Amino acid sequence: MAFSQTQFETLIEKINDKIEKLTKDLVTFGNKINGAVDHWYVPGPVAKAVVAAANKLIEFVNWVLTKIGHLLEGVVAPVILFIDANSWKAKGIHGDATTASSSTQKFNLQAPKEWKGEGADAYTNAVFPQSGAAAQVATNANSIADILLTAAVAGVAFYGAIAAFLIQFIPAMAAAIAAGATVVGAVPAAIAALGEGVAGWLVIAGAVTTLLGVLGDQAKAMADLKSNANDNSAFPKGHWPVGTA
Repeated sequence: MAFSQTQFETLIEKINDKIEKLTKDLVTFGNKINGAVDHWYVPGPVAKAVVAAANKLIEFVNWVLTKIGHLLEGVVAPVILFIDANSWKAKGIHGDATTASSSTQKFNLQAPKEWKGEGADAYTNAVFPQSGAAAQVATNANSIADILLTAAVAGVAFYGAIAAFLIQFIPAMAAAIAAGATVVGAVPAAIAALGEGVAGWLVIAGAVTTLLGVLGDQAKAMADLKSNANDNSAFPKGHWPVGTA
């Protein structure tokens, strides 16, 4: 699993740019249609049909823009999840716990090498069991990091689907704008753009379902991990740490 914060931020910038363009295109399309039908030689029934088709497309695009706006409210989540994953992994909690596990193993303890007798034995027997406890912390930290990273990557894929939709839909809107000035071609172009938009939105709906499935799996994994965290069998006397005295 790979996550690049820079690439993700670039992706979101692209989405925002496409939304801005689509918003402007929608205004241009409406102006084109109004200008095209506002002529004496355009029959009333024809003008009514063209405007009705255009309004359907405008209504749909506005609905899409509103929905995407709602979806973008969670746009910071993948970055936060990635940052949190890093804090649990590598030199964060996992790294510190791994170091603690290694340094408290009996053969790594330094004091008993210079210190002999009952006190040294008591010290060794009190400290080295902490190694297993620290190892359990390290394992849990690594699992938490993987869960968070999986969720972050799923978020990137989801917003990638939104970007792909916008990239594919904008040319259809451009065609509708171009046809808007012809009156005759406005209705087919609007219908074609609407069909392209609906098909693309179904892909986003599928991406939503996929994302929810991934997040549901990670939530279950977190619940299982919580259960594992409550298992104190690796901890000396059922809790950690304990004093060495």
